[in-house]
Amino acid sequence: VKNKIDYLVSGSDGQAQLSLSESRKFIVELDQNHPGFRDTAYRERRNQIAQIAYEHQTGTPVPDAPYTQEENELWGTILELLVPVHKEWACREFLEYWDKLNFPKNKIPQMQEVTALLTSLGGFRFEPVCGLVMPKTFLVELKRDVMLATQYVRHNAQPDFTPEPDVVHEIVGHGAMLVEPNFVAVNRLFGKVADTSGDIMTEKLIRLYWWSIEFGLAKENKKPKAIGAGLLSSIGELSSINEHPHRPFNPEVMAETDFDPTQTQPFYFCAESSEVAVSTLVEYLNVYLR
Repeated sequence: VKNKIDYLVSGSDGQAQLSLSESRKFIVELDQNHPGFRDTAYRERRNQIAQIAYEHQTGTPVPDAPYTQEENELWGTILELLVPVHKEWACREFLEYWDKLNFPKNKIPQMQEVTALLTSLGGFRFEPVCGLVMPKTFLVELKRDVMLATQYVRHNAQPDFTPEPDVVHEIVGHGAMLVEPNFVAVNRLFGKVADTSGDIMTEKLIRLYWWSIEFGLAKENKKPKAIGAGLLSSIGELSSINEHPHRPFNPEVMAETDFDPTQTQPFYFCAESSEVAVSTLVEYLNVYLR
């Protein structure tokens, strides 16, 4: 059975060695189960916005994406639905930095605007990609304080969940946590380890990243809170984290646990606190830098 981490590879196994520039030129092919698969207009919009990443030169300002009124309204609707769920289930680090970033609520912030806000607070910068890129490409960029990010919007038929990273996932899910100093350091450490890793270790890293930075939980006053971007940007999944089993936050186990990105997660790994989550990840990753 093909490992589920292959979802991060744009294309077939034969394309697994794409360079960063080549990865940026690969426009996503939607799975037949994707809510936008049969929506021709949506697919055309996806390709139109992906073209920005195709033409972008690293280190230059990112051109604005021509978001429509409907897309901006979808952004506003999602944020309106997420706010009360965040108050209930998001970790304190997210809430603190989300308030500081204060992104617009009535329109999708442009990538250049997002980067300016993040870097002004000592955080990462976003650089555009057409869609999903190979795991090592994604991870190694973290070493440079770069989050490779998409600009397109999820399909309006399923606003509470996306089977792939979209602009809501990038900004809402990752944005605030890429300013918080401890999580900035952990993301950077993932990149440093990935830069020296072979294929097997890269698979371990992407699994660990998935179960921690994307879908990790940490307790606050004995209550589980989301520290992962996938949860923080998903209305439905964030509000139901207590309806699935919680496993101990053990990087050794997480790095060996496969995942399916197209479904809500059947379980989560929960740390005793966000500080414990960070220190445990740092301890695990530092072993591979010695």
